[in-house]
Amino acid sequence: MGTMTGLNSYSLLGALVMLVIGVIDLALVQKLVYPRLRWRFEQAKTTQTQGLDPNRFMLMMRTISLVILPLIGLMFLGGPLQAMFG
Repeated sequence: MGTMTGLNSYSLLGALVMLVIGVIDLALVQKLVYPRLRWRFEQAKTTQTQGLDPNRFMLMMRTISLVILPLIGLMFLGGPLQAMFG
């Protein structure tokens, strides 16, 4: 990696750690939270009070878990990991 970006193998390790955390988080939300949201949404359609579609919530969760968290790990977790292990 180039020295201008400040990225090193510890930054990549940080991104990988945060990606794993994001995938686990996404799996838990998909399994535990989404079915209940979907059920409430479908029930509320009968009274036209359904509000926000649960698919939008899941899109937000996917973006956070699979994009934002790894970027945070890439940018900010490399330094502390290098101090701890390097």
